[in-house]
Amino acid sequence: MSEENVESFKRLVEAWNRDDFDAWIDQFDPEVEWFTLVEVYRGHAGARKAWESLKGTMQIRARFDDIRDLGESVLALGEMEGTGQTTRLDFTGELAQLVTYRGGKAVNIRDFRSHADALEAAGLSE
Repeated sequence: MSEENVESFKRLVEAWNRDDFDAWIDQFDPEVEWFTLVEVYRGHAGARKAWESLKGTMQIRARFDDIRDLGESVLALGEMEGTGQTTRLDFTGELAQLVTYRGGKAVNIRDFRSHADALEAAGLSE
């Protein structure tokens, strides 16, 4: 099942980057919990709120160069790039996600500001 989780994660990121809400939300379990850097979103309604909040204020693209299969979870290390909708200011920052799957759907997502924090949370700190 773990390879399926990696593929599901890749589909989730691709859908986010191409602004395809339906394909994106399809990767989530109905009871998903998403712990972003600033807020917690629960269920499909919460995921929709996160999409609208984040996509409504900025253009954000995620890129993950290191995706690790951890069995029931996927650890992804990369970066996000964004542009403010109003200010047009650009930003780039390190981003990591630890995603737990159940039945091929993301059930728990934790965002991390640094790769080191995510590695530690996954029990892989160096």
